[in-house]
Amino acid sequence: MIYLVSHIVLLSGFGLLLKDAKNRGYRLNPIGLVNYSTAFILACFLAFQEGNLGFTRLTFAFGLANGASYALSFVLVVAGIRMIGITVTTAAIRLSMIIPIILSVFFWNERVNFYQKIGILTALVALPLLAMKTESTSTDDHTKEKQKSKITFFIVALLFINSGVGHLAMKGFNEMCPIDQKPMYLVFLFLVTTIPYLFVCFGKRQLPNYIEFFYGILIGFCNITGSGIFLVAPDYLPASIVFPVSSSGGMLFTTIVGVLVLGERFNKMMALGVVLTSISLVLVNLGLG
Repeated sequence: MIYLVSHIVLLSGFGLLLKDAKNRGYRLNPIGLVNYSTAFILACFLAFQEGNLGFTRLTFAFGLANGASYALSFVLVVAGIRMIGITVTTAAIRLSMIIPIILSVFFWNERVNFYQKIGILTALVALPLLAMKTESTSTDDHTKEKQKSKITFFIVALLFINSGVGHLAMKGFNEMCPIDQKPMYLVFLFLVTTIPYLFVCFGKRQLPNYIEFFYGILIGFCNITGSGIFLVAPDYLPASIVFPVSSSGGMLFTTIVGVLVLGERFNKMMALGVVLTSISLVLVNLGLG
């Protein structure tokens, strides 16, 4: 159980640490550069250590697609933190896992069980609720609030679709590429995520200071270590426990820290959306693995 708990805490650390850095006034682009550069260096080290540098065109393509999704995801997460907070942002990202589940039915002839069908329907109800902001009753503020609501809906939709594309790329690699090419897949993935932030940071002359460098290393550590622990967890616990608890537990942990520590607040509709998201994540993960 310690592996599962560690995975939940570490993987939730990505968004929570970004939110904390923003609250403290640090620049997020340099933090993103250090985060992805760290992951790229570790991916290269792993590839050279295993001595398997071969790859197919599909491995290359899926790595690039997943990397592009990661790079855009960082931008969208930053926008989401500013507009709707890390809790709702995380919920939109987590719900995106229904995209590869649905498309797997058509691409790889997978079957969706009863619980997953209910989970998908619950996710479709939760998604629009996450984008609902309470509008002001003041006539002067009504137009501004309406514009903010449209922007919020747009951000939630992009978070959902973009993360779904990333999940689909991962699924495609696992289904169609040799598993021993995973190190090279990660090299291509993190290469694509690192390059844009190199251009942005050097173009704007935003080199990370010591604190931003620390945040970037810490976030990179959470990402890589959390993912690694998740691969170990099924060796000690049934997959029927690992997948649902991982998804819903991460959502719950992010919500608790976001509200109690980071001071996030959201309206009743958004709160209902978060609750339905947690329920959906449990249901769609039943039967996975």
